[in-house]
Amino acid sequence: MDALRFSLASDIVELVVLTGDEIFLQTLREAVGAARRLWHVPSADKVSDLLVAGGVGILIVDVQALNEAPAVFIAQIKRQFPDLVVLVAGNRDAEIALARLISDGAVYRFIHKPMSPGRARLFADAAVKKYDEQRKRSGPGSVLAMAAPMNRGLLVGGTCVAIGVLLGAVWLLRHGPREESPRAVSAAATPSGRPAATEPTLLTRAAQALAANRLTAPSGDNALELYQLELARNPADADARAGLAEVHERLLARAENALLEERLDEAALAIETARNAGVETGRVAFLTAQLAKAREQLKRGSAQIRTKPDAASGEARPAASQAEQFAALALQRIDEEHLVDPEGDSARFYVQEALRADPNSRRGLEAEQALALKLLSAARSAVDRRDLARASSWLEAAAGIASQANIDNLQKLLDAARHQADSDAWNQLLKSAVERLQQDRLIEPANDSAKYYLATLRAVDPANPGLAQATQDLGARLLAKGRRALALQQFDAARSWLDEAASIGYSAPEAGAVLHDLDAAVAEQKFLTNVVGASELSLVKSVQPAYPRKAEQSGIEGWVEMDFTVADTGEVKDVVVRTANPPGVFEQAAAGALSQWRYKPVLHDAKPIAQRARIRIRFTLTR
Repeated sequence: MDALRFSLASDIVELVVLTGDEIFLQTLREAVGAARRLWHVPSADKVSDLLVAGGVGILIVDVQALNEAPAVFIAQIKRQFPDLVVLVAGNRDAEIALARLISDGAVYRFIHKPMSPGRARLFADAAVKKYDEQRKRSGPGSVLAMAAPMNRGLLVGGTCVAIGVLLGAVWLLRHGPREESPRAVSAAATPSGRPAATEPTLLTRAAQALAANRLTAPSGDNALELYQLELARNPADADARAGLAEVHERLLARAENALLEERLDEAALAIETARNAGVETGRVAFLTAQLAKAREQLKRGSAQIRTKPDAASGEARPAASQAEQFAALALQRIDEEHLVDPEGDSARFYVQEALRADPNSRRGLEAEQALALKLLSAARSAVDRRDLARASSWLEAAAGIASQANIDNLQKLLDAARHQADSDAWNQLLKSAVERLQQDRLIEPANDSAKYYLATLRAVDPANPGLAQATQDLGARLLAKGRRALALQQFDAARSWLDEAASIGYSAPEAGAVLHDLDAAVAEQKFLTNVVGASELSLVKSVQPAYPRKAEQSGIEGWVEMDFTVADTGEVKDVVVRTANPPGVFEQAAAGALSQWRYKPVLHDAKPIAQRARIRIRFTLTR
């Protein structure tokens, strides 16, 4: 059996690719190069055999090669190989169908086809890194620790059967029912004692945002920002680099799709978003050029419609005929939901052209009324679903088409919705702050603490009725932390807590008292640690200690080392025995004598001050 085990130190990492797409396969081969061994299987029924025989830890699945639902296949393969790193390639619909498996980690990465070798390399590197991490955690007993056999050409006839049976036995031994999987352990609890799901890492949050297609919005919870934050913290993170590359690809895909469907305004916005997100300049420039070309073609097409001569008479069509033609096109675009886009081929464009040709055209006015109703309906629908930015754009498009009274009514509704949305957002900030107070997450983490949410709330809604009480609660908790640190003589920590309380504007008599106690404790500590030798002081009076009778009778000699304070009057106070030899013999006699001594007061700036000093008194018998 030992002969069938392979070293973990292999430099070649193996991947199995299930696909029937030769272009996709060739792209992967080009991406992984000689640093990886890539095994190709054309059908799903061969995957398990190869995984068992080769001990491969990474599987790339092209959904087009499956004869069953991707989620069913992946769930089955993960039950059989729990530690397998699975990447899936496909289109948007497949990603949506696998959203749950992506979010819970069963699918490690989703790849959008087609892709470049550069993107493929990022995904492969991230998968290998994940594979290596699992291999280190799993130890030599895991199936992930097995490398592929050195020569698969030898696995023929009876040798193939024997090795297959033995490897199957090894696999069953290593992958029998386990009490708790690594995923279950990691999800059990965090250092704070709460379930890990409540404390997702940046990468987890980024992957969740990517799976939900939150690429650049909302602020603070979108894939672009979260991956960029992770890369700022760890520039070498292959997962974050692959995730950011996927965000860029999706932004470019948005722009390309909008261009193909001639939604030029939307394409322009998508290109600008991609540019701001840091997408490669050359690709953005290409799309920008394509957008300009498409706009020019639409302009030429609309000009031809306006000036096209009548085929029968060779003369320009009458204005009424042109108006009806434009009105018909407008109604067609309304049915197709192309209300304002593309810029030169939308319902709004054709309504304007119809009324320009004939301001009194009945068909043109009917089309204008239909468009007005459609725009207002779209605006109202956007308000109802709280897509307020979209609602505003619909109202802007309705200007000059719908009646001003109807626009004003919807504008009031939009303003009320905005006010409610702001109020909801602010109340959520207050709610989050209160929750963090209850969780004792007062100032950390920096962007998810009670202090963070209250500061944000104060910036956007300083008059919020709950802000003052929550701030006082936070200040009281910070003060309690400071008082506790002071009791433990953790003076730096105590001052830090008090500074945090002051920074949020908290003020209370207790805060002043704790600060006073802290200053006094720091001053006392400084005084007690500033010790000089007694020989540096001017002795005025000394008293010889009485030799303990028992020690004298026993012939015992020794010494006592003591710290004491010379008061500003020269008196000796606060005598403390540091050490004695032998212990328990001379301490009382030494301390009693020293307390009767007097020194000249220590002067500072010509004024007498108290000074801490140290002395060693010896006890020696007369020979």
